[in-house]
Amino acid sequence: MESTCSAYDETRNMLDYEQPTEYLVNSTEYSDSYQTPVLTANKAFILGYTDEVHGIYDKSDCIILDDFTMDVKYVTFPFKVKSSAIKILTAKQGVDLYFMYEYLLHLGLVSEEHKRHYISEIEPMTLFRPTLQEQNRIVQTLKALDMQVQSANRLSDLLLKQKQYIISQMFI
Repeated sequence: MESTCSAYDETRNMLDYEQPTEYLVNSTEYSDSYQTPVLTANKAFILGYTDEVHGIYDKSDCIILDDFTMDVKYVTFPFKVKSSAIKILTAKQGVDLYFMYEYLLHLGLVSEEHKRHYISEIEPMTLFRPTLQEQNRIVQTLKALDMQVQSANRLSDLLLKQKQYIISQMFI
């Protein structure tokens, strides 16, 4: 039965991690004609696509964390990874994975040195842990806000295109 009050807890009690060894890509011969994305947690996110069919992570949604840079990404599809520095994180019982993803983003984790951080620094971190019901409400609110931001960005893009068109017609 879930606790009815919020508490503080260590990250290791909220997330499981898995080393990516069995999901490492063997070849970096990528092609857009292949199906399986090869991921990194940094800005590039999808490095390319591989035709390898073995060792694909397809268990469930997860967070990938680059153990050196501490960049995080939320992943909802099957993938392979290029680097053994990736940690694959999943939620323990009573924890909403997307809540933890947003929490990690909020923490603004940055690396000052090239070393592995997850086990020594992130796992022992004490974080606020709302009840699962509270986590779910927070996630619903954050996802609704994300949808509004995406909608506003699309509208902004359309308005900029309209402005460019009008300007191009003015100076014919």
